[in-house]
Amino acid sequence: MRATVYMMAALTLLAGISAGTLPSFIKPCSISDPKLNECVTKSIEAAGPKFAEGIPELGIAPLDPVMLGTVVVDNPALKLTFTDTVVTGLGGFKVNSFKINPEKGKQVLDFTANVTLKANYDMDGQVLILPIRGNGQAKIKITNLNIVIKYDYETKDGHWVVPNYKDSYKMDRAQFKFTNLFGGNKELADTTIKFINESWDIIMQEIAPPAMKEIIARCVKEVQKLFAVVPSTELLLQ
Repeated sequence: MRATVYMMAALTLLAGISAGTLPSFIKPCSISDPKLNECVTKSIEAAGPKFAEGIPELGIAPLDPVMLGTVVVDNPALKLTFTDTVVTGLGGFKVNSFKINPEKGKQVLDFTANVTLKANYDMDGQVLILPIRGNGQAKIKITNLNIVIKYDYETKDGHWVVPNYKDSYKMDRAQFKFTNLFGGNKELADTTIKFINESWDIIMQEIAPPAMKEIIARCVKEVQKLFAVVPSTELLLQ
């Protein structure tokens, strides 16, 4: 009986947290602040690393690392499957700018991070003019990955909801490592790796979209969870 009471008390406390208490590391801004965008930018930068660790009591999963599972690149020239895909580095992001228009219900977040994707891979096809095949471990380091997310938001039952969003991205550099290319043929592997690293921008046009789509979708999903459990009046003070 006593154990049941303790369990009910714990569940009640957890429910109270998930019902809408803004985590202490997130500092809300006032809608009347003449420098609202600047205030929110500072708040996001301060809270970002902690948010990226995940907030279990609010059901928010970690974004650093973020587990993407299986990511498939399927185009006429190249078949590439990543499995057990893990992306790290999002927690170290820098906010370039943030804009909010409460009257129109629009927000724009522009941020940059250095990220690394690690996965098992299985690949067969052609990269530009070179045939390529192999299976093993893959590592892709992306320098200054710049992501811009533009989304509409509206208030329903006291909470912000995001009905849609648009995104774009670019990067300064990508570096690739693939083990066991061509069944371990070192000469062929070294030549191919050198070629794809020299032509990284063209290669990323082929293989980046599926992974980037999933990374951005995960970011939006976890922010939506925060919106779902914390009242809009706590996120933006009236």
